[in-house]
Amino acid sequence: MILKTIETEGVQVDIEWEKFIVGSSFFLPCIDTVSFRAQMDRHAKARGIEIKMRDRVENLYWGVRVWRVA
Repeated sequence: MILKTIETEGVQVDIEWEKFIVGSSFFLPCIDTVSFRAQMDRHAKARGIEIKMRDRVENLYWGVRVWRVA
């Protein structure tokens, strides 16, 4: 069983992996970007999904933008 819930700073986030198509992206506001990125890497690799991530500020919020590339 592959889990789909990721936890960042005590908040559970459900990623709809089946809807996360190549070329799409999402932004998740968070402070602990290192932990979030590590969890995203593990979840994506378990599903055979290739992603790219970048720490950034969007709409005055610090967080991570995640792109599905393959």
